[in-house]
Amino acid sequence: MDDAVQDIFVEVWKSAARYDPALGSEAAFIATIAHHRVVDRVRRSARRLSLRVDDPGAIENLNHRNHGNHPDTLAISEDLRLAAAAFDKLDQDEQQVLWYSLYHGIPHEKIASLVKLPLGTVKSRIRRGLVRMREAIGGHRAKEAVS
Repeated sequence: MDDAVQDIFVEVWKSAARYDPALGSEAAFIATIAHHRVVDRVRRSARRLSLRVDDPGAIENLNHRNHGNHPDTLAISEDLRLAAAAFDKLDQDEQQVLWYSLYHGIPHEKIASLVKLPLGTVKSRIRRGLVRMREAIGGHRAKEAVS
């Protein structure tokens, strides 16, 4: 975590000359850099661990290979399990565009070209898929809180 924060600060420092107030606020500039750095780290980590949604044991392998039974890791593993279960419940068309967008980081325009759909349809499917995943995860957590 500390490495990610340091990477973000270094990138903000290096990119400060590119900041243009006409294009957005300072906070938006920094948030964009942070977003890109975090996405890059997640992609590198996923590639390194060969974490795939179609691998049923991927979450368990992630936990046991790298972190053992550390409490923070167990919570992350549970979050990953919930996210994977929610992803599995999505329609195939939602899964496809989300996979391209989140895992591969492909821009919406490129996804539209790949799946041969209008850009608006791709954006709607991504949004609908994320909303459905959030509802599924939220619903599961609400059930746990009641239990």
